Amino acid sequence: MPDEIVIHVRNAIISGELDFGEHLTEQEIAEQMRVSRIPIREALRQLEQEGLVVRIPNRGCFVVDFTEQDVTEVFTLRATLEIMAVEMATPHLTPDDIAALQDIIDAQRQAIAAEDYERLTQLDLTFHEYICAKASHNQLLKAWRSQYVQTQILMNRRFNVLSDYTPQTVISDHMHLLEALTRRDAQAAAELTRAICNRIVPEYRRLVKHKKPSMAEGISNTR
Repeated sequence: MPDEIVIHVRNAIISGELDFGEHLTEQEIAEQMRVSRIPIREALRQLEQEGLVVRIPNRGCFVVDFTEQDVTEVFTLRATLEIMAVEMATPHLTPDDIAALQDIIDAQRQAIAAEDYERLTQLDLTFHEYICAKASHNQLLKAWRSQYVQTQILMNRRFNVLSDYTPQTVISDHMHLLEALTRRDAQAAAELTRAICNRIVPEYRRLVKHKKPSMAEGISNTR
């Protein structure tokens, strides 16, 4: 039962159904899922370990929130790790690896056509995780994966809120990156990764600054 509760609440957070900083009460969740508060407490403890829930003494549990500084740190760290990864992985990529990355991009196109932004987020992360794994650097991969959940929440929210243009940028960005990898041009791949980070960080900063329900309007007004 705790596992089912974890999945239910995790999905609600990742999808944006539960907003940043939203209060999670054991009683309300227990009533919704028709269970006692004991498995709810266990599930929230696990979600806290995953970094999705924050427990504040004498106040309770809340969905993780992000400041503008938080998102800057998350994505600049991610970019640094991915730059290392492309520099280390590029000389060793095989034609099969290039084909596998192309397959991920093709699947992204299908997700965009279906407006399945949660799937698009997963595929985006899969694309970069594949490259990180090919760097053959266990500590790099471990550090990259430690940011996975936070990145997943933020990316999914960005695709949904800015759905008029951000999903398509994924295809363009990844195609350009794949072209550089195919040429074995690690420097170009690194520069592309840095440029993408510099472009998207301001969008994420606006995203967390403007919470629901005015979030989309706020971002639109600042573009």
